[in-house]
Amino acid sequence: MRRNILLCLVVVLAAFMLGRAAVADEPVMLPYIDGPWWQVAGNPDLGEYTTDRQQPVDFAVWQAADGTWQLWSCIRKTACGGNTRLLAGWEADSITDSDWKSTGIRWMAEPKYGETPGGMQAPHVVQHNDQYHMLYGDWENICLATSKDGKNFERYVRPNGTTGLFSEGLGTNTRDIVALEHDGKWYGYYTAYPNRQGAVYCRTSDDLKHWSESTNVAFGGAAGVDPFAAECPHVVRKHGRFYLLRTQDYGISSRTSIYSSTDPLNFGLNQDRLYLVGEMPVAAPELVIDHQGQDYIAALNPKLDGVRIAKLGWTLPPKQGELVFDFESPEQRGNWQVTEGNLPAVFTQSSRSGFAAPMTHFIGTAELEGGSFDDDLTGVIESPAFRVEAPWHIAKLSGGSDSRRLYCELIDEETGGRLARFSPAVDSNTMQNHVLNTSAFVGQTVRLRVVDKGTGGWGHINFGGLYQGVVVEPSGE
Repeated sequence: MRRNILLCLVVVLAAFMLGRAAVADEPVMLPYIDGPWWQVAGNPDLGEYTTDRQQPVDFAVWQAADGTWQLWSCIRKTACGGNTRLLAGWEADSITDSDWKSTGIRWMAEPKYGETPGGMQAPHVVQHNDQYHMLYGDWENICLATSKDGKNFERYVRPNGTTGLFSEGLGTNTRDIVALEHDGKWYGYYTAYPNRQGAVYCRTSDDLKHWSESTNVAFGGAAGVDPFAAECPHVVRKHGRFYLLRTQDYGISSRTSIYSSTDPLNFGLNQDRLYLVGEMPVAAPELVIDHQGQDYIAALNPKLDGVRIAKLGWTLPPKQGELVFDFESPEQRGNWQVTEGNLPAVFTQSSRSGFAAPMTHFIGTAELEGGSFDDDLTGVIESPAFRVEAPWHIAKLSGGSDSRRLYCELIDEETGGRLARFSPAVDSNTMQNHVLNTSAFVGQTVRLRVVDKGTGGWGHINFGGLYQGVVVEPSGE
């Protein structure tokens, strides 16, 4: 039971970097999970289309005209044929209810309108001109359906007899749209992978039917450029800024990057240093902003067997507080150990690069005596067990940005379960502050691991220490 609870805990990772002042007209706020998750949807019975491999994935949450809450999710790996995807639904009286009632299959592809068989993907629902508008993907295009009650939708069919509104091109898998109204226009954010490189695009519209040409608004950086490096983009406006959430990994190792900007058409093209503000270990998040004065976050279960919801909070970045480990103490350094790999030592005093380490000693997995280095060294370094005493912590981190092979993680001492995982944001040896929300496991005993499974250029990670974080409350709020 304890392990299951820990798997549902979310830790927010935020990386604040040099140069952010260049785009920060308003202070950046950190989103964080403000309390426990509750499950709202499971793996549905799809009748003849049910399989033992099916998985609920990208979804939408909204409130219908009668006040009920609706959730429609893409279910993949079903027996519906084609690309195996359809949309299933759930309903509840309140967003805080658990175990919403299944409403069955809600939407399937219609090839007669040009939709790809089994190609239903990621719906998103907004209200416009007294109607509900559902934007969805058909594998190649973004399409539209409308509804008066927010529960029963009809396709918008274009004069040419198809439902496709726009696409980044055949074979680019244009999908996962979210719409945000701002200054009298709708901004539609979605992903596609021209040239097999995933990016976030945006188009604008006055009526959700006719759209502008596309703009590439987010690409590359630590999230990568593979076809699935910009999944499920979700954009909200909060505290005077725009926040883009962009998923890279699903399942137990779920990872979503968070970008912030004052320009809704620019979240950075390989510019993490200016726009990336953090990560969340969740997949396909959807935010509900200001429902009765409270924000919420919905996300996939780690095992891809349903959807869960939690309250969402926002805070200013914490300031650096007390040191957790004193690397200048020989006794404390002696309690760290290499548990895997061929690393020659735990600590280094290397000055071969501009590490900007806060102490003379730090962990650098490529560093050798005499000022040389070897990026092909790999291994795992583990801290002594320690008790989490503060709801926020700041880690000093740098190195390569390959988050699948280079990372730190907090491990629960009792269960061995992973509580948090965080990585360098850019390829750089200069240590940056990474802020972790550890409020969900204050009082627990944990260990910190520094993991290097990378080889070749930038195949190393540097860790300069861990500090307690001190939160400063926003003034005037």
